Formats: sequence, C-alpha cells, structure tokens
Amino acid sequence: MFYQFACCLVVVWLISASDEHCLELPPVNNSIFVAQEVEGQILGTYFCIKGYHLVGEKTLLCNATKEWSAPTTKCRLGHCPDPVLVNGEFNYSGPANINDRITFTCNDHYILKGSNWSQCLEDHSWTPPFPICKSRDCGPPGNPPHGYFEGNNFTFGSTITYHCEDGYRLVGTQEQHCTDGDWSSELPLCELIQKAPKPAPLAECEKALRAFWETKDLCKATKDFMQRLKESDLTMKELKYFLEMKKAELKAKILLTL
Repeated sequence: MFYQFACCLVVVWLISASDEHCLELPPVNNSIFVAQEVEGQILGTYFCIKGYHLVGEKTLLCNATKEWSAPTTKCRLGHCPDPVLVNGEFNYSGPANINDRITFTCNDHYILKGSNWSQCLEDHSWTPPFPICKSRDCGPPGNPPHGYFEGNNFTFGSTITYHCEDGYRLVGTQEQHCTDGDWSSELPLCELIQKAPKPAPLAECEKALRAFWETKDLCKATKDFMQRLKESDLTMKELKYFLEMKKAELKAKILLTL
C-alpha cells in the first residue's frame, strides 16, 4: 500500500472547493501538488517526496482557459541530480542521497578547474559546484594593432613570438607559452615610435638670425626672417632645436673659461 501511495500524485487544494478550478492536472509521479490562489491567479507547485529530486518547472499557472501551463516536471530517484562532467570521470553509481560524496578526474590532455569533489546536501544541491575539464591546449592568440605573431602550433607547451610593423616597437612580452590552456602573459602592444626632429641646417639658421639682428626695422626684420625660413624649408621647431644647440655650446664655452 505504501509503495502505491509513493508512486502516485497527491493533490492538495488550498482554495475553495466551490470555485471552478483547472482540472487538467499534469500527472507527475512521486510528487505532491499544492494549488493555491495568489493575487487572483491559481498557482500550482510540485514537491517531490523524500528520496526524489525535482527536474524542470516547479510552479505552474492556471490560465484564463482553465488549463495548466505545459509542464516538463519530473521527480527522479535520488536526493540530488545526477552529476555531469564533460571530458572527465567521477565515482558515482546513483541515485545520490544526502551526504553522498563524489570525486572528479579529467581525461588526458585536460586539466581540472574547480573542486575535485562535491557533496549532496539536503536542499537537493551539490556543494562545491561541479568543476569543468579544460583542454590543456590553447586557442589561437590575438594580434595587437600593428602587430603579428609567428608560430602555428597552439598545443600545450608550444611557443609563439610577437613582432611589430615598421615604425612601431613592442611593449610587453615578446614570447608566450601555452600552459594548461592559457597563454603565459597578456597580449603585448605595438607602440608608435616617435621620430626625433631632424637637425636644422646650421648655416641657413645662422643667416636668417644674422639678417634679423642686423635690420633696424623690427617689422621688416620679422617679415624677412619668416621669408628666409620659408625659402630654406625650415620650421620653427627646427629653429628651436638650433637655438638649443647654440645655448649648449655657449654654456660649454663659459665653463671652459672658469
């Protein structure tokens, strides 16, 4: 008699029996179904009996047509769901009961990420969460802007080398190694090389400055000076460089006379 009760659906109504209810109740063996009215709607909730765990939707809604929303609920034998580990193995014969403990190992060429054990608790959950088995090989690495890598082997233990395009320099680790599914360092950067200003032609700068100093009319001197710079294809940046050089030479001469 007890076995027959355990395998059948038990229904508990917490609403008035005179109300018109949903009668198309989806059967789920080894469960108790409780129906109650909440804010004008009829909700039904499945509870698995002891020794079974629920898989699927726990709560159903009675809609305007007096039908229950389609369930995918099942009550499976065992206090906790069956464990899952892709590319690995575990010591499990099932079904899982409270305090049952399992251990995990990964197949060759895979590494365990997470805990190597888990235990079934009273709330139908496994703790710690199941680990994953990650491939020890690495995926293709990325390329930094204005950079590229050499190497076409991305398996465990392989090495690749990064390079930058002309005019750029590498910032970061040039060689990277594949170790347990990850590259050994972050992606490097290719930084633009700032070119130093070319030295100004000293003779042309001296001529332009001498003409400026020798002209008494400031406006005319300035106009002639800018014209000389333009004709000599000189920039103010190059002129500044020339003046800095002259300043350094002057300081050196002063120090020699002391």
